Amino acid sequence: MSKRFWKALLESAFGSLQFHEHIIIELLEDTNGGLVILSSGLSLSKLISSLLLLHSTSQGTLLILSPSSATLKSKINFHLKTLNPQFYQVPVEITADLPVNHRHSLYSSGSVCFITPRILIVDLLTNKLPASIISGLIILNAHSVSETSTEAFIVRIFRSLNQSVFVRVFSDRPQAMVSGFAKAERTMKCLHIRKLHLWPRFQVYVSQELEQDPPDVVDIRVPMSKYMMGIQKAIVEVMGACLKEMRKTNKLF
Repeated sequence: MSKRFWKALLESAFGSLQFHEHIIIELLEDTNGGLVILSSGLSLSKLISSLLLLHSTSQGTLLILSPSSATLKSKINFHLKTLNPQFYQVPVEITADLPVNHRHSLYSSGSVCFITPRILIVDLLTNKLPASIISGLIILNAHSVSETSTEAFIVRIFRSLNQSVFVRVFSDRPQAMVSGFAKAERTMKCLHIRKLHLWPRFQVYVSQELEQDPPDVVDIRVPMSKYMMGIQKAIVEVMGACLKEMRKTNKLF
């Protein structure tokens, strides 16, 4: 489907943010998937929700590797209902408490499911989950993925069993993606992803969206009491005395 079709659908049906629309369109154009790194505070949960609303059961089951934070899951469910009130079915959470036959029926339902990496890898290795019925994986903690992580192992198995599965990985902690040597490149390599999507706050579409509703800055100045002024004066005197002593001992200072 064309870029114009996806943009019209997102605008008319869900009313997504402009830069969210561009991110989703770029992801949908790449059948392999991609790594999206957002600046913090750009509503990752709303972006994921808009992406989930475009999923159809005919495409196959979509698995979201559950984030450790229950808050993020609840935000995704909240935005799903807010963006589209007629969307009454929130993603089902697959837990270890569910019997095997129930988990298998959920895998075959074509819906969107939350699942922990531990349960997913066990069901994959024991052949309880046919890889052919899964359309894609969404990983929400790209900053914690490494060559030895369970997520990387899961993607490697899926790539070997189902070449058509897409992997879309997200993170809103860009500072964590620059730790170590070539963190982003190593993450993409272990997840077999070829495209990187960077969305900082100064990106054109993001800055335009943020400028439409700028924050109200209120400057409140609290006058110092006489005791606070006394403390400030004592600190200034101590600093002056320290600098004086340093000048005496260090001629280059």
